[in-house]
Amino acid sequence: MLKAVIFDMDGVLTDSMPYHAQAMKKVFNRRGITIDIQDIYEREGEKTVDVVDFLLKKGTGDTSEYDRSSIVEDYIAEFRVIADIRVFEGMKECLQALKTKFLLAVVSGSDKPIVYDIMEKKFPGIFDVIVTGDDVKRGKPAPEPYLKAVSMLKIGKKECFVVENAPMGVDSALSAGLCCIAVPTYLAPEKLSSANLLIPDHKELVNYLLDLEPTSNTCL
Repeated sequence: MLKAVIFDMDGVLTDSMPYHAQAMKKVFNRRGITIDIQDIYEREGEKTVDVVDFLLKKGTGDTSEYDRSSIVEDYIAEFRVIADIRVFEGMKECLQALKTKFLLAVVSGSDKPIVYDIMEKKFPGIFDVIVTGDDVKRGKPAPEPYLKAVSMLKIGKKECFVVENAPMGVDSALSAGLCCIAVPTYLAPEKLSSANLLIPDHKELVNYLLDLEPTSNTCL
């Protein structure tokens, strides 16, 4: 029986990745480091500190002279200044309908201040469980974020599924032993080919979710 649906945030619930990319680029530019924004999309879902570490290594070859924690703090501040978060069309109403039948969780690699800001402003009272990048030792693509959500929901792995839009998120869900649906928000569909089901866009995703019932098959 299906008891819960677990969502990634950026790119699934909100069209927010462009702001993450812009904020990160500005922070690195201030330090004289050139980065490729595509790398941020490719590594979507990772803990911010891990993304920063990757970008530093690629951009400088030597991370010893940089304070990663200060970069993360600057990035969070910059994101809060520039972000104008848009919820994907139909998603809020969809979540409200799902909440009458299922437990709902969000699992994001983003930092806790950013995730909670968005949850409070865009989805107040919707989610039963929230897991952020700050809540785990090993972020996506490791299984820990999704395993933590399942534990907090107090359900079995076969009683839920995950909705993702990033390769590292799909890998995280699958390595946790969960069924995963993917929607290709920012990357080509073939990047998400390992998901159990690929849904082409958010309109179709909303329609799919609205048809769910507790008797629905949890792996497709």
